[in-house]
Amino acid sequence: MKIHLATIGLGLLLTSCGGESGTPAGDSDTAKTDTVAVIPNITIDVPSLLAKYPAVSALPFNQDSAYLAEMEMSDSAKLLADEVRFLSFNFVESDLSYSGKSSIDDALFFDSLKTAGGYESYVEVLDIGMMKDANAYAAQHIALDDSTGLLLWYVDFGTYEACPYFSGKTLYASVFRNNEVKSCTLIGESSGGGDAPYWSETQILFSVENGKMIATKTDRNGGDTDEEGNDIVSESLVTYELVIVDGMWQVTEIAAPVE
Repeated sequence: MKIHLATIGLGLLLTSCGGESGTPAGDSDTAKTDTVAVIPNITIDVPSLLAKYPAVSALPFNQDSAYLAEMEMSDSAKLLADEVRFLSFNFVESDLSYSGKSSIDDALFFDSLKTAGGYESYVEVLDIGMMKDANAYAAQHIALDDSTGLLLWYVDFGTYEACPYFSGKTLYASVFRNNEVKSCTLIGESSGGGDAPYWSETQILFSVENGKMIATKTDRNGGDTDEEGNDIVSESLVTYELVIVDGMWQVTEIAAPVE
């Protein structure tokens, strides 16, 4: 049986459990900003936002499997709700991930809930499959050229600690040009979950090198056994090319070579 435990939104109940390097920011054009940036209904203090990114990194960029796992979720890197709305402006959905924008929506929900003082009451009534928390953090500022950069940021999320469960991090990239976010899309992920004995893992790795942006998604699923009791694990790998056209992300699956 192949399962994908993903896109678990707030309040969504799943079925019950059946068992158990960079250079300092300064003179780079991508770091030169005005005091505020405005998009519909949102005003952002840009220097304050960019201060959560300690450096502007030069290319190439190659995300490895430990990139998200090693991110420190510090208070200094935590994003405010309006900063999340700013960074996710013109979000581009794609087939790259099951999660898409759902992790962003979850982060905004929990920020609002905590601001209103309702989080503790929410946690008291949590049930299986319900999202417990989601928080957004700045990750890395990458310079693509003299006028355009990528603001990488991620959402750390997790459901109620019972089967079924789902947790992980989703990585987003916002195209930052002329003091504005032009578009945003999901570029990376490290997540997993299960409803015992079944489990599922997703890893998406992103790279920018030699003028090309590539994301590779690996899905692994297990839980079934063969006649001898050995675990059956299925794995799939899909590669996508990402390009920026007039500030907007475009994500296209690269067809596997015919053998």
